[in-house]
This record gives sequence, structure tokens and C-alpha cells, in this order.
Amino acid sequence: MKYNAILVDDDDSTINHTITVFKRMPELTLVSSYREVKSAMGQSSVFDPNLFLIDIDVAENRSMLPAFADIFPNAVVLGIMSKWDADKAFESINNGAIGCVLKPFSAEDLIDAIKIFSRGVRNTRPRSCSFFSAKGRSGKTTLIANIALSIVQQTGDMVAIIDADLQFSDMAIFFDVEPITTIVEATRDIKFLSPIRLNPYFLPVSENIQLLCGPRRLEYSELVDVESLMAVVRMAQTLFHYVLIDLPSGLSPFATNMCEVADTVFICGMLNTNFEVKHIKRTLPLFELWEQYGKKINIVFSRADDRQKLEIERQLGHKVAAVLPNEFLMVSAANSGNIKNVMNQKNLLAAKINEIAGKIINDAY
Repeated sequence: MKYNAILVDDDDSTINHTITVFKRMPELTLVSSYREVKSAMGQSSVFDPNLFLIDIDVAENRSMLPAFADIFPNAVVLGIMSKWDADKAFESINNGAIGCVLKPFSAEDLIDAIKIFSRGVRNTRPRSCSFFSAKGRSGKTTLIANIALSIVQQTGDMVAIIDADLQFSDMAIFFDVEPITTIVEATRDIKFLSPIRLNPYFLPVSENIQLLCGPRRLEYSELVDVESLMAVVRMAQTLFHYVLIDLPSGLSPFATNMCEVADTVFICGMLNTNFEVKHIKRTLPLFELWEQYGKKINIVFSRADDRQKLEIERQLGHKVAAVLPNEFLMVSAANSGNIKNVMNQKNLLAAKINEIAGKIINDAY
């Protein structure tokens, strides 16, 4: 596809660089440039542009992005910035940009950015969910894999899974893939990455689902620091519409920080004995504190039915978002790496997971 581009930037070096870059790529034509966003809005229509490069380091430019969507509904808007800033990127994406690239950019960077950021259907704001369990064997990894598959089936959008269960990461096994790059390399390199440079660290595992694999070896988990991983998550939230984060079991500074970076937290438990309810009850005060500040907290129990749900809620003193029945076929498929082949099966567990995914999509969870 050929692009007639408009540049909005008041920096002479960026203007000159963009002119030079566009000469090297026949798919790109710089039809005009403006120093002020209002001038671009008022005068660009005569050039029939289908690509805008807008300097989002300027607050006024970010605030004016929704107007571009109204005036040029068929044009692609890319934010450009001199230094990565997740807050500016989120604001720009929520206001209508498909994504952001760093200056100085190459023509290849722009083409890659348009291709990567245009995947899926971004109709609502980006969402991120962390999945926490008080102890192991909660069913959260199986739940995450199935929710990802369900979201894709329902929306056709891009979903990222980040396997942050550093010591016992199993998501690659679930999808029957061999890690190439992992969370170790992504966190090591994050200070030098932009969104389009982070994208190759994710491994395609199914249609519109990409996975950032956990460490290959147990001892490599010590190489991942929480601040770098939070930066990876924040950048991934501008690459994918949905980011699902699998956390290690138990309360720890690492787990709580990864819960804080997400919009929604799912607390997962598996009802084998009554101890699971007690374990979650001990963790609830922290999460209930977050609820007061607007974070969405959802408790999910597997191997439970609606009758047991009422009793669990009574013991916890807290609403349970969903209960999931045991389904041997689903668990067996997950353990054998065939999880992506069974979500279209008509059973109660698949129906329940589809319901959870639907509420995530509609911002109800």
C-alpha cells in the first residue's frame, strides 16, 4: 500500500530527516509538513493524506488526536516521540493513534509500525490482566491460555501472554512451542527498545496470540527484575490490545508490583479442600485496599459449581466473579500442548471461560 503522509513537528532536524527517509521508500510520500497541529487539521485535506506522523511530545498535539479521527477517518495516525514515554503513548492511543515510534525513525520502521500496530481490531482501550494465586495448583495458567483463545475467537484482536511465573513457567508447554527469546532477554534489553523492537521477543503461538516465554532455566529467573518487567508490560500494552500476565504463586513484592501494573487482577483458586478458600481469604485485605482506588478484583474458583459459589462467598465475605467446573478434556489438552484445539468444544467449562473473556472485552471485569 502507498501512503501519502503528513508530518506535524516543529523540529527542523526531524523535518529534514523525514524528507530524506521518505525518498528511500517508494511506498511513502511526504506530501506536506506542518509545525502546528491546528494548521495540519485545517489544510491537509487538499493532499488526500492517509498517514499522519504527529509529534506527541507536545501535549496539545495529543489532545487534538480525536479530531483527526473525525476529519480523516480512513487515515492512519502514528505518534512520534524523541524518548519512550508510556503515559504519552497510552494517551495518544486512547485518543486515536494506532501506536508510537521513536525518532529518528527509518522508512522501514514506519512500514513495520503500520503493519504491527494495525493488527486486530482496536475498538476499545488496551486492557491488561494479572492472574494471581495464593498457592500452586490453582488452574490459572490453563485459565489464561483459554481466555486468550476465547478473546481472539470473539474479537479477532491481538492478545499477548506474558509468562512471569519465572521459576515454573509452563505456558510454552501449553502451546507446544520452543522458546526462542524469553522474558530474560526482554527485561535485559528494555531500556534500548521501542514497541516495534519489543515485538520480536514475543513468539506467535496461535492466530493473533503471542507469548513472551518464561526463563529457559530455573536459575535464569534471578536475572529478571520487577522494574524492568513492569516496563516491558507497559510497552506491551501499546503493542497488543490485551495483555494477560501469569504470575508466580504467593504474595511477594514481585507479584504485588505486577498486579499494580495491570488494570484488572484475577485471584485464582482450585477447590480441592477448604484450605484454598482460607488461603485466598488471607490475601484479600491487600486486594480489597486496591479496590478502593478503582482497580478491578475478580475471584475465580475452578472445580466448583454455582451451589459451592454461594458458600465460598459466605466464607470470603467477598463476591466471586466466576466458578469453573472440572473438565478433564480441557486439562488433558493443556498438559499435552493441544490447548488451542479444544476451545471450540461445546462444554460447560468452555462456556464459562467464554463468559469471562466476554466480560473482559466489555470492560465488565
